[in-house]
Amino acid sequence: MRRWLRENGGTAVLITVALILTILLVASFLHMGNSSSAGRFLISAITSVQEPISNATAGISDGFKNLLTFRSIARENQQLKDELAQLKQEMVRQQFSDQELEELRRLSAALNYESVQNSTSYVTGDVIAMDTSNWFNIFTINVGTEKGVRIDAVVINGDGLVGRVYEAGEGWAKVISVIDETNSVSFRIFRGSNESYLGILTGNGRGRLEGYMLDSEASVIEGDTVVTSGIGIYPFGITVGRISEVVVNTDSLLKEVIVDPAVDFKNIQKVMVIMAE
Repeated sequence: MRRWLRENGGTAVLITVALILTILLVASFLHMGNSSSAGRFLISAITSVQEPISNATAGISDGFKNLLTFRSIARENQQLKDELAQLKQEMVRQQFSDQELEELRRLSAALNYESVQNSTSYVTGDVIAMDTSNWFNIFTINVGTEKGVRIDAVVINGDGLVGRVYEAGEGWAKVISVIDETNSVSFRIFRGSNESYLGILTGNGRGRLEGYMLDSEASVIEGDTVVTSGIGIYPFGITVGRISEVVVNTDSLLKEVIVDPAVDFKNIQKVMVIMAE
């Protein structure tokens, strides 16, 4: 109201003066009676004054109604925005909760690995930081020496081999993944219960692994599952990935392979660290 008066001060003054004149004219009319020519003149004059005043009053009333309606709509709009924001946050929390549950299920499945079954010492942890500069080759987890984690401890998740610990401290450890160029893995491919072939893989730094078969006559094809051989620091039987390409090197006559890792390193959240006895 104060704002309206500030912006429409002239109009308010005119309305006030008109109202005072109207009151004076009505009083005169009552005093003189309405049968005289003067009375009839006053009635005509009052009518001509009342009409614009009435229109102005109606306009002010409509303006107040519109203002109140606008404010009500604005409040409802803001309330709807707040509710929508809360729903979005709830959806994000629910999605995160579902991802957490899925990671836990996968970690539970990882307990079926023979290497984990034979180990009485393992601990789970969350990924808390990643090196995004190079395919997430290095990342940090929130468990460390206080849980018995030490250098070269093997790291897995529900999909397969993640990598190894290369540095550890109180409450943290840094893991270097198998797709890093400095990581090598001895692997095995099985053909039935009595036939298997050995090979060596190294991360190519571009999200995959490359290597070769030790036996040039090894029967390997695209789609073969690659598992750790048990030679070196990685225990036997952990899934490494699947062969996506086989090429015969004409110089060495060895069969070279390219392997897609089983682990999705761009979406890794929880891991299991195996501590060798």
